[in-house]
Amino acid sequence: MSDLTTGTTTSADGTTLGYLSRGSGPALVITHGSVATKEQWLPALDHLAADFTCFVHDRRGRGDSPDSGDAADYDLSAEVADIAAMMAVAGPGAHLLGHSFGALCTLAFAEKRGLDGTLVLFEPPLAVDGPVAGAGLATYRELVEAGDLDAAFEFALVNFVRVPAEAIPEIRKTPLWEACVPLTPTWVRELEQIDALGADLTHYSAITAPTHLIAGTATTPFLYRSAHTLVDVVPKATVTDLPGLDHFAHLVDPQGFAAVVRAAVS
Repeated sequence: MSDLTTGTTTSADGTTLGYLSRGSGPALVITHGSVATKEQWLPALDHLAADFTCFVHDRRGRGDSPDSGDAADYDLSAEVADIAAMMAVAGPGAHLLGHSFGALCTLAFAEKRGLDGTLVLFEPPLAVDGPVAGAGLATYRELVEAGDLDAAFEFALVNFVRVPAEAIPEIRKTPLWEACVPLTPTWVRELEQIDALGADLTHYSAITAPTHLIAGTATTPFLYRSAHTLVDVVPKATVTDLPGLDHFAHLVDPQGFAAVVRAAVS
């Protein structure tokens, strides 16, 4: 297994994208979710790199990928262009994995640009139960603008991710809390994009790439339903449930998660 390397590439609008690469074998481009960076995927890379040459980038606006200066014009098309830049780094036939909001970005890429490899989607947050943020987005934005990022993150977990409030004290004790809180401002525009997609999923039937959905049985119900609803829309889609795991299965059980990805693209 090769050592971890770093690199940069440039998206269509001039945004610099910093990425990590590790492994050997077929290329796998990984697109992380909200309030995250590429480093969140290091535990999974320890296992995925045995079978794939993995490329995971910081999405724009965080880590080694700053915004290009036109952040006010942000929409999913910017993420699609960024993924296109990473797919060019990875080379022809690369597979594509997206987590959470990153899965919505990869869905948009596969729909708009096409994909020669396999598309792997880990719990995309689709509006299967109505808007994901809805009216609560205004409160979240106010907390962010007031600089109360800790309260903003808690509000988002309870109201958008729909984590039970009684679970928050335990989540606060994990490294995840400290890593995510500083990134809460980047979630505002992403939540806007999620709700703008609406509840109509039929346009995803245009995706022709082999597609594999992953969902944890212990995850938030709407995330589980998102995966199981989408599998009936995308023509070449299948789904795997992860027993007892949730939205952070790639951190809790990186070896098991890697095995599901390996089976999905074999």
